Amino acid sequence: MLSNGVKVTIAGSVINLFIGTFYSWSVFAGGLIHELGWTRTQASLPYTVEVLAFAVMMVVAGRIQDRFGARKASVISALLVGFSLILCSLFPVPLGLTLFFGLVYGTGAAFGYAAVTPAAMKWFPPEKRGLVTGFVVMSLAAGSLFWPTIISALLGKYGVVQTFFLWGLLLLAGMLIMASFISEPRIDPAEAAGKTAAARLPWEKIFTHPTFVLLWLMMGLAAGTGLMVVGHLVQIAELDFRVKGGFILVSLFALFNMGGRFSGGLITDRLGYEKVLLFSFLMSLVSMLLFLVTASWPGLVLGTVFLGLSYGSIFTAFPAAIVNTFGLYDFGAYYGLLFTALGIGGSLGPFLAGTLADYFGTYNMAFVLGMGAALLALALLSRLGRQNSRQAGSG
Repeated sequence: MLSNGVKVTIAGSVINLFIGTFYSWSVFAGGLIHELGWTRTQASLPYTVEVLAFAVMMVVAGRIQDRFGARKASVISALLVGFSLILCSLFPVPLGLTLFFGLVYGTGAAFGYAAVTPAAMKWFPPEKRGLVTGFVVMSLAAGSLFWPTIISALLGKYGVVQTFFLWGLLLLAGMLIMASFISEPRIDPAEAAGKTAAARLPWEKIFTHPTFVLLWLMMGLAAGTGLMVVGHLVQIAELDFRVKGGFILVSLFALFNMGGRFSGGLITDRLGYEKVLLFSFLMSLVSMLLFLVTASWPGLVLGTVFLGLSYGSIFTAFPAAIVNTFGLYDFGAYYGLLFTALGIGGSLGPFLAGTLADYFGTYNMAFVLGMGAALLALALLSRLGRQNSRQAGSG
């Protein structure tokens, strides 16, 4: 018989699998552009708003799951995510999709993600939390591994409007079933404390802590770069590399995004989150260089692989950094506030990429922005390492 911890981990992983539909947005965007005549800027706007709403509402969702429990937050997630896509099929215009996919889906995704990760972590000892976190968040990326091919087939048969409706029904039913398996254990107060005095810092004052500020900035830069590219992969393949079948790249990104999350968890348990972030930022830099200087299908594929690994690994490194520094109490609120960086960086990145591509007729300037973001993140990580060394020495 499966233990409660394993049941929660599996159920949470399936919920994240469904939520990961948003990583396949570029497939939906292709349907909107070719079927309904949207511009690239219009097609990127719902995704941009979704990323922002996802990040901002993580603060609210984190506090609600801390106070009322992960199961209730998971049910809210299922209802919002499922009905948002159904409503997209009823109002298939830029304003409608910006509202329903952008705001409603983004809010629902936040409630699910904020609930299942801490719920699974609480069932396991500290030395296994990186692995468990990696497994749960890996499934979020796995959604874009499996879904693009299926969604592309549905688009070809039913069109983009009907596909929104069918996908909404699937997510509504599947997520409600999985939410019934979510539960949480009682937490020992001593175990819940973090390793530093920051564990006693009230969550509403978290932005006064220098470690959190550095983590927030790095999260925004790393997530913004990853989402900037994955939200346009289909269009990048067509416009800059003159190849069709870009939805395959979305699946490839998802595969290595998934691998980055799982391997990132393993490395975090053994070497610490700082090493994972170092690998992540270096891989992001290499990826942008490949996109910028190569003009061949192999370069596009290799850049996608490196970016997937880079992007995926941050989602195990940053939760470990929060738990290590601030503890499990108010984890939902702390991590939710950290996620606001993803909202800002992740919403600006895709929107700027679409705007620059419409203006210049190429995504090259977006790749230059990504290189700058990776270099700045490396500089901030170096400062974080010096800061942590000073704190360890003074302790």
